[in-house]
Amino acid sequence: MKKETDKNNMISTRTRIIEISVCVLFYMFFCVAFGVYIGADSKGYMEMIAAREPVYPLLLALFRMLFGKDSYLFPVIIFQNLIQAGAVFFCVDYLRTRFRLPEYITIMMYAVNFGVAFLCQFASERGAIFSSNIMTEGITVSLWLVFMTLVIKGIIDDNGKALFLALILETVLMDTRKQMAVGYIVIFFAVLICRIGRDKPGRYFAKLGLVTAGIILSVATAVCGTRLYNLVLRGEFVQNVRDMNLVLTTSLYVADKEDDRLIEDADARELFQRTYELLEETESNYRFAEGGLAGLEAHYEEHYDVITIEITKNLFEDFAREKGFTDELDAAIEADRLSGVMVKSLLKDNLGTYAKVYISSVINGLVNTVAHRSRILDLFAYCAYGIYIVLFIICRFKKKKRDAADAALIVLGALAVNVGVTAALIFCQSRYMVYNMALFYMAGIIMFYEIFLHHKTAETSALSARESVGE
Repeated sequence: MKKETDKNNMISTRTRIIEISVCVLFYMFFCVAFGVYIGADSKGYMEMIAAREPVYPLLLALFRMLFGKDSYLFPVIIFQNLIQAGAVFFCVDYLRTRFRLPEYITIMMYAVNFGVAFLCQFASERGAIFSSNIMTEGITVSLWLVFMTLVIKGIIDDNGKALFLALILETVLMDTRKQMAVGYIVIFFAVLICRIGRDKPGRYFAKLGLVTAGIILSVATAVCGTRLYNLVLRGEFVQNVRDMNLVLTTSLYVADKEDDRLIEDADARELFQRTYELLEETESNYRFAEGGLAGLEAHYEEHYDVITIEITKNLFEDFAREKGFTDELDAAIEADRLSGVMVKSLLKDNLGTYAKVYISSVINGLVNTVAHRSRILDLFAYCAYGIYIVLFIICRFKKKKRDAADAALIVLGALAVNVGVTAALIFCQSRYMVYNMALFYMAGIIMFYEIFLHHKTAETSALSARESVGE
């Protein structure tokens, strides 16, 4: 018996080595074949500007120090692709072990992750997998996969260590990209909803309290990390600048020219008037959109970067300098203040238009999370959600399938939170939605397998019972 067990362990180890090797080779292929992708945001991270969170610029700075200014970017994407390979293996290996998935299902799980990479490389406008991008997504996509795996493990295995590690990782994610703050909502509601019925009341509320305290501590640590970074780099213990710029873009897009009357601050009103002239010149306002909600969403997506990068990025800081804020950081802080004044003044009077933009963006986000936008794939996405929900309901009401149902609910919750928050602040392009794509399909596969296995087991048991009666 001992020899047989050792043999099985050896096979298991060999299998894992093969799987991680395949993952590494797969992502290294993209790394070598297509090289480094430099996007519109890459320069800001490379130059460590005040608008960027600290983790990714520091990572680039480390590689710059190790490999030199002219040759550090390729080592960066090698590192990022290794993290991506490790994250995929970590996630699939846990799910395979936890749900006792057979080999063919495990292969399907890897295929889902590899399929997302092919989609990003060959079907997206960017034409590159995210782990080869010099942007925060180069590491956040893979770290999010690890984070979600830890949350699922923490919930369905009642593993406090996994939840603790998830909170540590979320702190890093928060200081890498502010969008990742959605992780706090995910982990809180995962405990709030999925531990009901699993824990006795006293233990349940104690666990919820500990997670809440952990979230508060994590947020405080992330905020202090950003402020310390700016203190060392810029001599000011401040948060990143331009955090208001996300909501500002939407506020300007849904505003009307006569809304200048809503702004009491004289400087902010003058800046709005200048900005609106540029919005009209570039047709970057909702009044130029045609074709209902779909047309509104497409128009907003097309003009989002125009507003954010071409219009407001330099205009606001240049305006602050005109008003006497000559220091770079001071000008950025004043630009942030003016942005905040505009958002508070404009948004409350344009909630109807904002709601239309929001709804159209949510629809776009739901589709972009599971497919690429097109008429056929839109229909496919809606069907995929329908099938997913049906599978979830079946699993949820079968006691032995609750683990699969809770894992699927955590994924669906993360998907919904990411879409909802992103639609409220930015717009739901695929770059912001890709985080949960592979997780969605893996959760669906697990539920389908669990239901199939249950039926197969029931049929086998019934057959055995009939044979016993016959004897």
